[in-house]
Amino acid sequence: MEGVTTGAHPSHDQDERWVGTARHDTPAGRPRGRRYSTQDPIVKPESRIWRSTHVVVTAAVACAMCASPRDAFAGMTSIGPGVELEVRQDQLPGEGSQSEGWIARVSPRLSLGRIGPRSTLELTGIRSYDSNERLSGPTWVGDEAALRFLVTSSPYASLSTFAGYVSSRDPLGTKALAPVSFHESAIATGGGRLERWRLEGGYQVRSHTYETPGQFDGLSQTWDAALFPYRRPDMALVVSGRGRDVRVENERALSTVDLTAGMRRTHFAGLSSEFELGAASTRDPIRGTNSWDLAVVAGLTADRGALHLPVDLRFHFVRDVATTGFAEVSLPGRRSRLAARWEQTLGAEGGYFADPTMSKYLTFEARDTLRGGYAVSLEGSLGQTRSYFDDGPWLKTNRLWASLSRGLLPWLSMGIDYSFVNQDGDSSVPSWVFQRNRLGLRLTLGAQ
Repeated sequence: MEGVTTGAHPSHDQDERWVGTARHDTPAGRPRGRRYSTQDPIVKPESRIWRSTHVVVTAAVACAMCASPRDAFAGMTSIGPGVELEVRQDQLPGEGSQSEGWIARVSPRLSLGRIGPRSTLELTGIRSYDSNERLSGPTWVGDEAALRFLVTSSPYASLSTFAGYVSSRDPLGTKALAPVSFHESAIATGGGRLERWRLEGGYQVRSHTYETPGQFDGLSQTWDAALFPYRRPDMALVVSGRGRDVRVENERALSTVDLTAGMRRTHFAGLSSEFELGAASTRDPIRGTNSWDLAVVAGLTADRGALHLPVDLRFHFVRDVATTGFAEVSLPGRRSRLAARWEQTLGAEGGYFADPTMSKYLTFEARDTLRGGYAVSLEGSLGQTRSYFDDGPWLKTNRLWASLSRGLLPWLSMGIDYSFVNQDGDSSVPSWVFQRNRLGLRLTLGAQ
């Protein structure tokens, strides 16, 4: 897809009208972190977002193309063009709320899939345009792209890569796990993983960049590598290394390296666990200090019924300078799915955060296919973000999406969508405070 800078960019006044009462003024209180100066403001060219994030996506694509075996792309190819037409109305909750009027959105999309005997390749891309009575259009409002590639050459050898890109100036336009941004910002993620009988390794990167001057770009990278000196199908001894690199405005803000050793074990079909112990070294350029911490890795995978549980359970946590990881439960059905996930990450959210950030998110999902071709879904996230070096209040960002859809034809469906966002932050940063809900009617043309 083309860079987001090719779309039309409305003026500041137009953008102010588009977001209703969302406030874009400079916060009254300056961030307590370093690098912020009123005499030397951060100036960003409009093309900064695309130049600083497209590398993340192309790196994952290049990894898939270069490291894939000869038959990785063998198989059947499917191409799915389509378009979504939506009419929606934004409403500002609370006393004195008023309708923001009807907004029309058109979102052309294209998907490509290739499934072979031992490989899977998926590509999707969506671009959205808006038009309403206040803002003549169609005007570019967002891009989304995703890549997933997996090849398995044997039961103990696989390669996978992924990449994602979301760029938008719509506070309700994405489902990204990040605080609300009122001007254009972009989140790019990517990574890869290689697994062999005696070794495995992985790399992940996340970039969050902003168009608005005075807001900070964040970049976080993690890697891990494991060697198995002794391995059997049901047990393995492992020596591992892990690393974390956090940058704000392209300056290193925090780095950690872990060295651990332990064991992974498959207890029986459907139940496996892992445990490692070691040490972690953390370098803090902000304070100019180095520290050592105990490093602990713990994980468990339990399929439904393995521990007499009615759900699938999985968790993986790493404790070094901070505790990071995730825990998730899911209940997949023939026509339904229930899932919940809690995760905590140490990275660089950027925006008004001039330091590394700690983020906590609880996400949930419920989907069901009803009679008569109807499908209902409910998704949401409860998030908290704050500076890692500051014990101040959390920035809370809560989102909710609900939809009811029905397939009319194999290539045509319609649905009703509802979304809600509420964000509470420090009163010294008034642009953080935000609340809005949206109701829309959607028509989707293309392969379902």
